[in-house]
Amino acid sequence: MNLRKKLPSAQALFTFEAAAKTMNFTEAGRLLNVTQPAVSKSIAALEAYTGTKLFTREGSKLALTGEGESLYRTVQLSFLALENAIDQVSRVPKQKNALTLSLSTSFVAHWLIPQMEEFRRAFPDVALNFQLTGGEPSGPMEPCDLGLRLDSKVAPTDRAVPLAPEWLVAVASPEYIRRNGMLDGLTTRSTHSLVTFASSRIPWREFLAQTNQTLDISMPEIQVPDYSVVIQTALNGRGVALGYVTSCGYLLREGLLVPALRRTLRTGKRYCIVYPADMGKRRLAEDVGSWIIERSNTILNAISQLLLQ
Repeated sequence: MNLRKKLPSAQALFTFEAAAKTMNFTEAGRLLNVTQPAVSKSIAALEAYTGTKLFTREGSKLALTGEGESLYRTVQLSFLALENAIDQVSRVPKQKNALTLSLSTSFVAHWLIPQMEEFRRAFPDVALNFQLTGGEPSGPMEPCDLGLRLDSKVAPTDRAVPLAPEWLVAVASPEYIRRNGMLDGLTTRSTHSLVTFASSRIPWREFLAQTNQTLDISMPEIQVPDYSVVIQTALNGRGVALGYVTSCGYLLREGLLVPALRRTLRTGKRYCIVYPADMGKRRLAEDVGSWIIERSNTILNAISQLLLQ
């Protein structure tokens, strides 16, 4: 089934994105230059067409459902990819303040995009382009302006600034934990599923061994080739994933994901913000890198408090 058959109209996605961003149908209407009833009608049509509730409504307050949150993140990433593609083929002169970032799809989808409004406030005139990978980015930074690398994968010619420890937490959606309990609980263990990244350096077996934990090895596994989809599968309530805090820290802080095991793993390695040796946009790239580091530190501090509770 193609996309045209899955949506009442392309405009439905724009309307949904505006409503999810503002959490207000009237404000979404202002952004789209349509009336509030038109927004309500479009959202109702999208919900009816998909057979899924995307918003909960309590009086005048809106909130995204789990399915709505999943769709919103996917739509944001898709819109960003379309914007970048249009920029690349456009004959209109490119923005002077444009940076190309070498990142994983999971970091962009689950860390950067949810904080894009804050980024836009800090850098209103900066356009971002992306060189993305479904796993861990590696290799020299050029031709990118900055990126994220594990310290052991930084090219000798590049300059690295520490960002965050490599820290793994078993994560699941709150609804999944309510339904199945903690992964190391004494009941309903057989109902759990493990979500695994096909190319993971640290598979479930190694994570459990390094944290001195044992689980039922007969648990079904959902193997996924893109780490961003691993996190999305956990968000959708389909299983427990190994969450790298660098990518899923924002989701943990906001309560969209919660720990599924009490023990976590710090490997002793670190992720770094990396710059090429020949930085043509040194000041701008360093400003954006400093913003990522500052936001990451704030999130890490909040998660540390959460996991100590």
